[in-house]
Amino acid sequence: MAHNLYPLSEKIALDIPHFPTRMQCFVFRNWNIVAPKVLAKVLGCSEDSVNQIAFDMGLPQADGNFDEFLRKGYITIIRSNWHLCSYEQIMTLVNMSEAELAYTLREDDFLGIKLGKFKPTTPKLEFVELTGEQAQKTKLIKQRMLEIYEKIPKEFAQPFDFYPTFIKCTSESAVDPDKLTRFENRIVYSYCSLYGDTFSSKELIDNSFPDPLLAAYQSLGINGVWTQGVLYTLCPYPFDPSLSEGYEKRIEGMKYLVDKLKKYGIRLFLYMNEPRAMPPEMFKGQEHLMGSVDDNTGYISLCMSTPEVQDYLRNGAKFICENVKGLGGFITITASENRTSCYSHFRNGMTNCPRCVKKNSSDILAAVNRCLYEGAVAGDPETTVIAWNWAWKRRGEDDIDAKVAALMPKEIGLMSVSEESVQKVVGGVTTSVTDYSISVEGPGELAKNVWRVGKKGGHKTYAKLQLSNTWELSSVPCIGALDKVYRHLRRISELDENGAVDSLMLGWTLGGFPTPSLFVAREFYGDKIPTMSEICQKMFAIDDTTLVEKAITALSDAFDEYPFHITTAYNAPQQMGPANRLFDEKTGYNSTMVCYPYDDIDTWRSIYPREVYIDQMRKVSENWTKGANMLCEAAKGKGNSMLKAFVTHTLAADRHFRSVYNQAKFVWTRDNGSIDTNIIKDEIQLSFDVLSYMAIDPTIGYESSNHYFFTQNSLFEKILSCEYLLDKYTK
Repeated sequence: MAHNLYPLSEKIALDIPHFPTRMQCFVFRNWNIVAPKVLAKVLGCSEDSVNQIAFDMGLPQADGNFDEFLRKGYITIIRSNWHLCSYEQIMTLVNMSEAELAYTLREDDFLGIKLGKFKPTTPKLEFVELTGEQAQKTKLIKQRMLEIYEKIPKEFAQPFDFYPTFIKCTSESAVDPDKLTRFENRIVYSYCSLYGDTFSSKELIDNSFPDPLLAAYQSLGINGVWTQGVLYTLCPYPFDPSLSEGYEKRIEGMKYLVDKLKKYGIRLFLYMNEPRAMPPEMFKGQEHLMGSVDDNTGYISLCMSTPEVQDYLRNGAKFICENVKGLGGFITITASENRTSCYSHFRNGMTNCPRCVKKNSSDILAAVNRCLYEGAVAGDPETTVIAWNWAWKRRGEDDIDAKVAALMPKEIGLMSVSEESVQKVVGGVTTSVTDYSISVEGPGELAKNVWRVGKKGGHKTYAKLQLSNTWELSSVPCIGALDKVYRHLRRISELDENGAVDSLMLGWTLGGFPTPSLFVAREFYGDKIPTMSEICQKMFAIDDTTLVEKAITALSDAFDEYPFHITTAYNAPQQMGPANRLFDEKTGYNSTMVCYPYDDIDTWRSIYPREVYIDQMRKVSENWTKGANMLCEAAKGKGNSMLKAFVTHTLAADRHFRSVYNQAKFVWTRDNGSIDTNIIKDEIQLSFDVLSYMAIDPTIGYESSNHYFFTQNSLFEKILSCEYLLDKYTK
């Protein structure tokens, strides 16, 4: 049994008018990312023909590290070609079977959902001879590409070459782990960890958890890292043994990683999202295991009201913990985007499972955590289990946090997003936090109440934070609003003992770069409450921090204007920034979660009226630019490598915020009947600016669960598309 691919849609893939043929766009987007011989296989032509297509567009000779990009950037390749290639052609590009691609779309941080939960219909992509008119248009592309190459740096940092940046950003000030007493566990996601089948080889493990990064984490007082664990891939799966093929190798990989982390005083935590729903064919002959059914995908929950499913969780957790001694533990999420138990997804507060509908959602959520805990401590009594209350309140049950906590063993930790449900008025609109945010500061009353409930019931309490960056902007490692980070940490540190936080989860898959934000956090791990001035002196190795502090305050004030809503954070174009195309005609596509913004301003803005959203992004952009300029001036000839990286990240963020403002204003004016060519020109300049930052810093554009949101080629294509629009609208 294998997972199913997402369905093909009747919706036609995006038009690409800035290239004479889709074949040329395909070669352009994948150049120096995918080997020419693979491109030739997809197009059904010779490698020489592919090289000629590239040469005719002015592209340089192919010299990319194709194997490395395939290992570490396959999501970038899939995303770049989703509107160009058929499923079969994508499989060729990423060297996956249909089963492997289907697994990746389902289990690699729900990639298929990010792509839109469907595959657009793509015109046939194959090698074609150019017509005379197409050849003339190709000459213009070549001319423009040669002009672009004249304007950009001659040397670029190689994609994924993060190690030098980790070394440069390792704190130069010593830290004594024995003095870090305020928070017991301080857990982060490895900045460059693959989200997929990481444990399957030592090479993948070393790429995901490189020694320079672990040394940086150690210097920042971090003592835990988390990564995804899919239970049926880590133990014998009783319901379909074929799905657990290779689990022995993964267990060995996990042991290897636990030993490696131990050298740096770091423990491994597995993020568990169980029990995973399965397609209908898995239940043939074991229909009694069937729980709720997803009306859209047909996937079916394994029913937690059956003893067999409960035993599977217990036995699976026990198997892992007794075979991987020294594992830190499990972090569970029981109501996420992935369908798991019968109450993980629901309609009108109810499940369509005939057994679980007779129970409360709190019963089922607690049962998942209880079974995993019982198995874990049976395998190793030292194992820590942390239950994250993400989306529990959306089950529609009153006091659900207290009810689940009361039904779980007190040894299970209780975690809540610190800023969840915090309300704030932005541009006259009241918003609140659903997931996590830096612009809206915590802790909020919901989280504080969860921690009080936890303390009263004898549970250890955890604050889920997002310090370095968020989906408000994830393609730059650090959002420079450090005053907001400081205030948030200070408030948590000053909570009274009845609701005190015992441990911190410092970020989701984003936010794991060794940033100033994590340095600020480190200074709160001891008994003292530090001042921002003291932190800046240590962090940036400068004596007089006055100007730097003023710049940070200006950046923090600018970010306070951010029009936060979870839909805006997930769906607006800030991750892509200037790499997102300007569309002079409506695409008809809805933006997707941290993937394709398209031109869907009405999803971008969410609860904000169009004019309010645009004006708030203007405020963010203009005020951020002032703060960035202040920071550049303050950092001239001063500070250490961490300060220099902070400046680069702040400047990159500046260009992204301006581009979001540009794009929103462009769509607004387009929908009112005019095309603003000044915006088009500005987007060209912003693309060149971001290219210059990518030249010196390979982190720009990268986030671990999405790989590179954009590449050099993406920005080249943006420039070409803007030039095309200028030709069209200035004649």
